[in-house]
Amino acid sequence: MKKKKEINSLSFEEHLIKAKEIIQKLESGDCNLDEMLAIYKEGIKSLSYCTKKLNEIEEKIEIIKNEDSSEFRNDEIK
Repeated sequence: MKKKKEINSLSFEEHLIKAKEIIQKLESGDCNLDEMLAIYKEGIKSLSYCTKKLNEIEEKIEIIKNEDSSEFRNDEIK
């Protein structure tokens, strides 16, 4: 349970760094098959977190863009 809490408390940047480190470790071949599977699973979790966070940010940007363009149009009409 502690490990799950640690993963959830990481920032986007920390997840990205962790994913890069996992990729390097997997590419190096310095671990056995069971270790590879375990760290691959961690990498997928980190990448899923990053994807989710990026999607959330994109949605917020779209909302801001729509609000800004709506205000701009309303100012033009006045």
